[in-house]
Amino acid sequence: MRCQIVVAALFLFGTTAACAAAPRGNGAERVVQEVMLVRHGIRSPTTSPDALAQYASQPWPAWEVAPGQLTEHGAALMRSWGTWYRQRLVSEGWAPTCGGVRVIADSTPRNRDSAAALMRGLVPGCTQPYDALAPDQTDPLFHGIGKQKKAKSKDEDGSPSFSSSALSTLQGVLLGCTDRACLEQARAKGKQVLMLEPSAKALKQAGTLSENLMLEYVQGMPPAQVGWGRADADAMAKMIVLHNQAFAYADNAPDAARARSGNMLAHIAATLSAAAHTNARVPTLAPHGQHPVILVGHDTDLASHAGVLQLDWHNTTQPDDYPPAGTLIYQLVERNGRYAVRVFVAQPTLAALRHGDVNGSGAMVVTPLSLPGCGNQRECPLSRFEAMVEERVGASFVVPDSGDEAEAK
Repeated sequence: MRCQIVVAALFLFGTTAACAAAPRGNGAERVVQEVMLVRHGIRSPTTSPDALAQYASQPWPAWEVAPGQLTEHGAALMRSWGTWYRQRLVSEGWAPTCGGVRVIADSTPRNRDSAAALMRGLVPGCTQPYDALAPDQTDPLFHGIGKQKKAKSKDEDGSPSFSSSALSTLQGVLLGCTDRACLEQARAKGKQVLMLEPSAKALKQAGTLSENLMLEYVQGMPPAQVGWGRADADAMAKMIVLHNQAFAYADNAPDAARARSGNMLAHIAATLSAAAHTNARVPTLAPHGQHPVILVGHDTDLASHAGVLQLDWHNTTQPDDYPPAGTLIYQLVERNGRYAVRVFVAQPTLAALRHGDVNGSGAMVVTPLSLPGCGNQRECPLSRFEAMVEERVGASFVVPDSGDEAEAK
């Protein structure tokens, strides 16, 4: 079997992933290593319905799990993600094996549960656990060196960029109205009214609230319950851009992005380098020959990677840039002794999320990304990728002993 690059198919992830096992002729390529950063599955809002009550005219729905926890529907989604990836590997002659794959989850319960579900789809019947720190430990692989205070800027006066039409749609869903008299009346009753708040504060809350409403939709709640019957799929697509814009304001900023994901990116670059038999400056996430590596993180991790590498994958047909099970893929390929890195984003559609299954036709949209730090090319020489990460991260943002999480218990 011989693997080729197929640009027209957007370098379809599953098509090329098995090339490492394929015989090569002149000019053929093989995929040597892949590191995936996948967001956890569908969870409940991290804030209780009582705490959210101040933003809406009606009570928020109750969830089957405590705030911030993975739902059964979310676990099914992650299991389907594992199946999605496995099927594409098997179709090209390479099947992930028990012990041949490394899955590292952040220590939070929703990430640990997502990793367990993912493993059931990826390697059915495998008793090998994923790796993670204890739930009460903060993992620097996923959280970096900690929150960095944002430098003073003109944005601090409450003027970040956001969509006023999206905010109006969100406000209408929350309160059932958007006219000034109604908003003032709601505020007089003690409600927090986003359209009457300073912009920076409004954007932060709007990003969270728009995602909370989206979570109701993708959890599969009845239409009459989603956004109190005032939010259909079109409204969700319009509102969720506030979630993207809140990340652009708070987490894509260079210092915040490096603080959060610089450490992870340094370890990813080291893992790719080691796979190419190059000495890595920091420890790798897996020994040579063990692949792929799957990191089960958060939307903040995805946004921070975008901030450090200046990636932009917004797609108007996929309005949520950081959905549950959304994935960044770092792929190392070798051709005639030369190594290069490709980066992809894989996003489940809103319908796939609501069904809890990404295995249907078109359910996952896979897109190759251009790298601004590599001449806006979609394929970057490994040496240039290493240098780019080193330049943009810096030694002060690296925690060298990350990635040695023990098997989860």
